Amino acid sequence: MSASRSLLLAIALLGFASACLAQDLPANMPKRKPGLWETQTSGMGGHAQTMKLCLDADTDQAMYKMGSQMSGQMCSKFNVNVQGATVVSDAVCKLNTPNGAVNMTSHSETKFDGDTAYRTEGHMKYEPAVMGQSEMTMTSSGRWVGECPAGQKPGDMVMPNGSTMNIKDMQHH
Repeated sequence: MSASRSLLLAIALLGFASACLAQDLPANMPKRKPGLWETQTSGMGGHAQTMKLCLDADTDQAMYKMGSQMSGQMCSKFNVNVQGATVVSDAVCKLNTPNGAVNMTSHSETKFDGDTAYRTEGHMKYEPAVMGQSEMTMTSSGRWVGECPAGQKPGDMVMPNGSTMNIKDMQHH
């Protein structure tokens, strides 16, 4: 993947993460089953990016808290509505990029299949365009694949390139 595509993907994922992780989550927000989750994210006509995440209830809350902090700092509007097994979110955010501020509006819908799978479809608009892209549609899906492997702790995320980072550790930086 070229450096420009990587930057665009990073900006899109940041926007997507902000749209998926809400400021004030409704009490009826669907929960994900603890264990190892495999997620695939695609958009921009490129290949799907696959990550694995070791998850427990505390990690889910830490991710929501981190999303809340990111959204609160960047988004002037953030609405989340739970309609049964579907979570609908709309956001208006200002992203700081290496080339200056970008205004992003996003709409996403996440459909949960019990506590073992979900699929999100999101659409983002950028002003000004980022790397020549003024709009982007992304999809993300996740599925529970079993228990976390030995040696992995909750929050460990294995990135597409094989590197591992811990989401909980990112909160302290």
